[in-house]
Amino acid sequence: MSRYLIVILIFLTSTNILAKAQYEPIIDNYGPVYEVKNQDTVLPKGHHYKVVFDVYKTASELDVHSRRLESVARFINMHALKNVPMENMHIAVVFHGKATKDILTDSAYQALHQMDNPNSELIEALADNGVKLYVCGQTVDFFKHHRKDILPDVKIALSAMTQLAIYQSKG
Repeated sequence: MSRYLIVILIFLTSTNILAKAQYEPIIDNYGPVYEVKNQDTVLPKGHHYKVVFDVYKTASELDVHSRRLESVARFINMHALKNVPMENMHIAVVFHGKATKDILTDSAYQALHQMDNPNSELIEALADNGVKLYVCGQTVDFFKHHRKDILPDVKIALSAMTQLAIYQSKG
């Protein structure tokens, strides 16, 4: 009996390892996903996903990355798992409100919070994979930040409302 149990455990463990080896996330270390095996819907082949993430909330702990920002990585990794190529994902993120702290350079973040920005690595990974990143210029000015305080991959928009409206009208 115990031999059979050991054989079954070895088999289950090895197939689990093999299944994981077949999938490489696009955004490493962020955006964990599950493979949905009993999915009722089918992703249309060749579909281009045009998605805008409106990020205005942030982690309450200063040393924790934004879960809302991680949702962008999750979206990418989830669709990569289903063989959607990155060139079929057209993604933009618009930061405003309290989430503006998430796009500060490490030096600007340190000046305010005495630690590096826990989001800078994730933002760089998203930008490296073609995600367009914007911050509300109204919020930047309200918090008295300067261009040098903003991560280089993030563009300052006139406002979050304007940038969201532009992307919504593009479809």
